[in-house]
Amino acid sequence: MASSQPSGSGSGQASSSAIISTIRDKAPSETQRRRLLSLFGSILVSLSAGSNYAFSTFGPQLQDSLHLTSTQLNVVGVLGNMGVYLSGPLWGKWVDKRGPKLALLIGAVMILCSYGGMSLVYRYSWPYHSAVLPAFLNLIAGAGNSAAFTAAMNAQAKSFSGTQRGSATALVLAGFGLSAFMYSALSHELFPGNTSDYLLLLGVGSSASFLLGIALVQIIPPAVVLETPNTSAIDERLTGDVDVEQVRRQRPRQKRRVSRTSQDLGAEAYLISSDEEGDSEDVETGRESERQGLLNGNINKNTTVDGADNVDITGWKLVKQTDFRLLFLITCLISGSGLLLINNVGTITRTLWEYSHAKHNSVTDTLPHLVYRAFDDPVMSILKHQDASRIQQEQAHQVSAISIGNASGRVVIGLLSDLWVTYTGSAKQRVWVLLPVTLLSFSAQFLFALPETIDNVHSLLFASALGGFAYGAYHGAAPCLTFEWFGLRHAARNWSLVALAPVISGNIFNLLFGKVFDSHVPASSPVHQCNLGEECYRTSFLITSTGTACSVLVALVLIFRRAGIPHLGGGTSGGRST
Repeated sequence: MASSQPSGSGSGQASSSAIISTIRDKAPSETQRRRLLSLFGSILVSLSAGSNYAFSTFGPQLQDSLHLTSTQLNVVGVLGNMGVYLSGPLWGKWVDKRGPKLALLIGAVMILCSYGGMSLVYRYSWPYHSAVLPAFLNLIAGAGNSAAFTAAMNAQAKSFSGTQRGSATALVLAGFGLSAFMYSALSHELFPGNTSDYLLLLGVGSSASFLLGIALVQIIPPAVVLETPNTSAIDERLTGDVDVEQVRRQRPRQKRRVSRTSQDLGAEAYLISSDEEGDSEDVETGRESERQGLLNGNINKNTTVDGADNVDITGWKLVKQTDFRLLFLITCLISGSGLLLINNVGTITRTLWEYSHAKHNSVTDTLPHLVYRAFDDPVMSILKHQDASRIQQEQAHQVSAISIGNASGRVVIGLLSDLWVTYTGSAKQRVWVLLPVTLLSFSAQFLFALPETIDNVHSLLFASALGGFAYGAYHGAAPCLTFEWFGLRHAARNWSLVALAPVISGNIFNLLFGKVFDSHVPASSPVHQCNLGEECYRTSFLITSTGTACSVLVALVLIFRRAGIPHLGGGTSGGRST
């Protein structure tokens, strides 16, 4: 009897060692390969999930086909934005409960029906003078894209740990920002002047990407190994490749934590929000092990806690927070003005191109009357098709500039904010990134508001890139600030409230652009076009410039409320503690 106990103990230790050894052997060859394949699938999905940003590559052509006013066209664009922002929280809950695959399938069906339907609407010019059907179809496109993107992002947030998680989700976000660039480039190369087939490409291509995502995207929880003085334990989030008895031995919690990077905060928000309904102790254990993985045993003594784990503000308590209201206001002003440019850069491009080439169009007036009559139909048909192709190519260039700026802005601002936090030694100082972001947004809008500045498609290219960069930079910084200020436990819910701001301001600013543009269209114009160049819409940018200038002032208020004046190398003067 006595001799059997040591034997059993030795057998148990050997079994435990064998299990750990097996897991370590299989993880690099199988689990890691599956995880990387899932990441590839999520990037593939995200490259199509941002196709709403490509609206300007086909919006003006849809307007011509249905004889819509600029205001009606903006209603169509706004409904697409609403589909993305309003459905996001709902898809988040859906994916948390049912996983990513069903959301991807639903998204694939919705996107195919949406863009396929718009292709038919464009081809047959139906319904005439009505924006109801295309607006509804664009709403479906926004919701379908939101479903796919949420599934792709959620899967990677739950599949990686430590700094790998931040990098993985950053890649998915970058793919989302580059979506419009990819499809506008395809439009330029494959379908110049052929809007109907381009819309079919959007539907079939996006749907195919989402269907491939069903096969590739999966949640593969990371196996987190917790070191203790005597042994190692396997975290509960272990993949199902090996059937083992899960063992957890929680090490004493560290009293000091460093501020996480902006990417890590965003990724952890996805993870924690999905675990809200689970075992709170398990969630906290996972979060503690996550912090240990990030630290790797090296703690900067001059860096203070980020506070995201010590704060939990949501619901009505969140709405009553002054800082939340100020951040919501900035989001309204920055996102609304950014969406105005994103949705209307196609109209702006066509207006400037036709205004610049108006003198060439007058050549036909010098032709002898009989020659003009003889060659009217065939020659003018060819010229019109060439003009349409050239305009659509220029629109693709502008959308590409916005898309690349959008993607790079999200990445650059995250890196800069992390460097700034490291440099100042306090996570509270991250709020300072709002100042350059709001200044960039104001600069982009002010360029359009200045007379005789953005008066051709070449100068428009720079302004489009700047506007896209400012838009992406803000949407790279604001979620991270939300997580740090109001906590990670309800991070997704809190950010979804902030993200309602573009629904309000996007409607206002886009409809404003439509009204201003329509007011400059001659009543006798057979096609709803303005021939005054930049004066057709410049007034709307005067208003958005004022709004973004106000956002700079609001940002300064937030900065001094949250951080005060930074003393480089650590510490602050004034400001609230996080």
